[in-house]
Amino acid sequence: MSDNELCYLSTVEAVARFKARALSPVELMQAVIARAEAVEPTINAFPMTDFERALDQARIAEARYMKTDGRPRPLEGIPVAIKDETAIKGERTTYGSLVFRNHRDAVDSPATERLRRAGAIFHARSAAPEFSCAAICHSKLWGVTRNPWNPDYTPGGSSGGAAASLAAGSTTLANGSDIGGSIRIPASACGVVGFKPPYGRNADDVPFNLDSYNHSGPLARSVADCRLMQNVLAGPHPKDIATLRPKLRIPETLGDIKGWRIATSPDLGYFEIDPEVAANTEDALEAFRELGATVEEVDLGWTLATLSAARNHLGHLFGAWIGHSTCAATATS
Repeated sequence: MSDNELCYLSTVEAVARFKARALSPVELMQAVIARAEAVEPTINAFPMTDFERALDQARIAEARYMKTDGRPRPLEGIPVAIKDETAIKGERTTYGSLVFRNHRDAVDSPATERLRRAGAIFHARSAAPEFSCAAICHSKLWGVTRNPWNPDYTPGGSSGGAAASLAAGSTTLANGSDIGGSIRIPASACGVVGFKPPYGRNADDVPFNLDSYNHSGPLARSVADCRLMQNVLAGPHPKDIATLRPKLRIPETLGDIKGWRIATSPDLGYFEIDPEVAANTEDALEAFRELGATVEEVDLGWTLATLSAARNHLGHLFGAWIGHSTCAATATS
């Protein structure tokens, strides 16, 4: 298998090959690192990397798979890019902001804690706009992140570096977060898979765990990989009072959707929709119909006032957090 093929190998297949001793986590990590070094000058998806440590951890993962009595963890040896807003103990998290350029975390976020325990290897930080507040991906601190399919275009935001690195083959999995599309927009723009799970399924940091709009979740290149990562991230957490019990796992084999009722609102009542987006959405709805579901267009009764209310909600929580955190960072710098 060539290095290029390894860079686009699915997580499910990589783990299976690791277990069969047909592939080493070191080989996968080396291929991913080489790919990152080749594409980063153009794509700029990774503001920070730690490739030497990642290779050391890949060697440890390799040793786990070599043990006859070993029990490798779900993501043992898998390269995962961590968004530059998700805390990793002892490492920099800048939120794409000049104010936080030297900030280091004291603890892991619930997401990094669970991914680490599952055996994932954090080889790079994925880029995001300042405070993840844009549907594009650039900041004064880290510059412009570009879409691998066409560098003249954005990969979307705010989890733009995550989606771009998956599309470019410089990571196997990536995490993200989503309030108004920050997982879904980049996944769509880069042709990868993103999942915004229901509120409370995945643990998050204070205060965003109390924002019902904000959900952390996985990005991957396949639905199967997304399922695997989501099952690692999901479940109640002692640091998040909003997480739900019991932990729900997405099964490996899914049932049919015959008899389901699916509501659709193409424009939510007030958005202007691009014709290509409308056509793609209708194709998806037709696929649901063919699989036995009933699809019904609904009128939500929403207007621009709905969007204004949502933005006020976000500004109350998010704006207050940014203001408080920025003042605190400035005072200690």
